Amino acid sequence: MHSLRLAGALALVAAFVSLLCAPPAAAQTLFDPYTVQGIDVDVTAATAQAAKDQGITEAQRQAFGQLLERLAGDARSKLPAADGVEYVRDFTVEQERSVGNRYIGSFAVRFNPAHVKRLLQSAGVEVAEGRTRPVVVVPVFVAEDGRAALWDDPNPWRAAWGALRGGGLVPMILPLGDLADMQTINATQALDGDSLAMQSLGARWRTPDVLVAAATLRGRVLDVALKAGPTTPKPFDTLSYKQAEGESVEALLTRAAKDVSRALDAVQRQMSHTGGEAGTVSALVPLSGFNQWMAVRERLGRVPMVKRWELVSLSRAEAAIILHVNGASEQVAQGLEQGGLHLEWRDNFWTLSPIGVN
Repeated sequence: MHSLRLAGALALVAAFVSLLCAPPAAAQTLFDPYTVQGIDVDVTAATAQAAKDQGITEAQRQAFGQLLERLAGDARSKLPAADGVEYVRDFTVEQERSVGNRYIGSFAVRFNPAHVKRLLQSAGVEVAEGRTRPVVVVPVFVAEDGRAALWDDPNPWRAAWGALRGGGLVPMILPLGDLADMQTINATQALDGDSLAMQSLGARWRTPDVLVAAATLRGRVLDVALKAGPTTPKPFDTLSYKQAEGESVEALLTRAAKDVSRALDAVQRQMSHTGGEAGTVSALVPLSGFNQWMAVRERLGRVPMVKRWELVSLSRAEAAIILHVNGASEQVAQGLEQGGLHLEWRDNFWTLSPIGVN
């Protein structure tokens, strides 16, 4: 028994180190606390142009309401009345069409973080901080005939997660399902909550946090069950959604995915307000020489928010480390900057580099 456990542990370590040394293909990353996407409007006015202008304004105000819910939760009731348009940094029209004097559009709206924070702080509302460590989402769909799909197509549940496209307090990685992903975990392992397979997938994506979201369709009812490791936020175990009259299965799945995403935000908001952000940050350190690595080691000792750090792997090209930190993500980034280290979200991962060292 001990030899089997040791073999399993060694296999996981080997997979972790080898996967860290060979970065995976790009995945969809859902992350930006101050961006709200998927805002749909349908406006009819006197003219086509008036309908479009009203639609743009309505989209910005809807997005602002969702942003305040994300950052403040129930405390948003303390905020003074504010026109969300004045806090918008920019927006993108994702889809649009006009039919006569009717305008139908879908928008992504980005807000100015400094201005929004000032609004919340002036009202005495504590601002929720985004999570520093990403969560890998594993969406398994179980059809009415009992067949489970993860990487295979069709998987409408995975498509619903892909349609979220961004935003939220918790950075989420949705793997593309390439050969390495398929070899790391399959639908059966995910449904069983196979800890070794989940840890191996997390190692592939350089984070210990993996969330299996299993959606089972039973007639007009969708059951969503979540499985996660001890460090991964999990807002609930199981939840059921009833298909509304005239609602398609795709719309039902999209509604459920959005709900799980909002629930993750609520967990992160609570952790942020209670100081729960203290934890770990998985980061890559790109290296062009030994001097860079020595500079990073030395400077980490200057940052009071870094309680300790662990080296996961080291090669000529990069190091993978885990930082054990105190404080919210923004505070940690500022503390590292003051210590001569730049923390940046790049290519689906946090990267750490010494400032002024080649």
